[in-house]
Amino acid sequence: MVPYIIGGLLVVLGALLAILVPIKIKNKNIEIRFMKTTPFEELKAILEGNAAAGLDGYRHYVELTGLAEAEKPLRAPFSEKEVAYYSADLYQVYEEKETTNVKSGTRQTVKKNEALMTSDRSSQSIVIKDKNSSSKVFVNIKQPGIQLDTLETFDRFEPLNNIEKYGFFNNHRYNKMGTGTLGFRMSERTIPAGQPLYALGEAKLEDGKIVLQRPSDKKPFIVSVRDKSDIVSGNKSGANVALVFGILITLVGILLMIFLNR
Repeated sequence: MVPYIIGGLLVVLGALLAILVPIKIKNKNIEIRFMKTTPFEELKAILEGNAAAGLDGYRHYVELTGLAEAEKPLRAPFSEKEVAYYSADLYQVYEEKETTNVKSGTRQTVKKNEALMTSDRSSQSIVIKDKNSSSKVFVNIKQPGIQLDTLETFDRFEPLNNIEKYGFFNNHRYNKMGTGTLGFRMSERTIPAGQPLYALGEAKLEDGKIVLQRPSDKKPFIVSVRDKSDIVSGNKSGANVALVFGILITLVGILLMIFLNR
């Protein structure tokens, strides 16, 4: 009985993964592909026109392209590069002895491991600047539901005796782990200042500024370093992966019901 229950659950899960996820991604791609880029000045005129007509809080679903800026001067903590957004992770790299059983007795090996020490994210709004004018759009990245695509711009290991050249370490302590600490790995994903951006969301006027918000319905909300064609292509790949995994999970469920009940 138990194999039928487990197998049945796997079949249902696999079917949902193979059918619903690709359909959802396909609908998302249709929404993206049929959007047309709106010039900043045209968007500004639309929003100001509706405000003048008494439609306060009017929201306009829009596709934008522009250049990344920080709301206030911002530098990534490890690379110290000027950015519009960063996420920075610090790992302690250490050695650890492992004992395994072999025919002649036991064997000891030394394995390198990593432990996450800190994870930091910038929180200020990203600014999308028009390439052809001084117009800007502000995006609060703390909004739920945002698809924020960034670049891996820094990944470096520093031996333990080299960390004094990084002022960042002055505020951090680390604990002894394993047989000894080798050093630290610093990783950053960023949106560099001046990086071309693609954005999709609902724009509205707020205190005289144009802000991009999460759509009130289930339309895509995107700020990405990738262009439109790359986003659509990536979504297609994700749909194909979901389809394959869904089929595999379904087959595993069927095989469980067949062979474990013999």
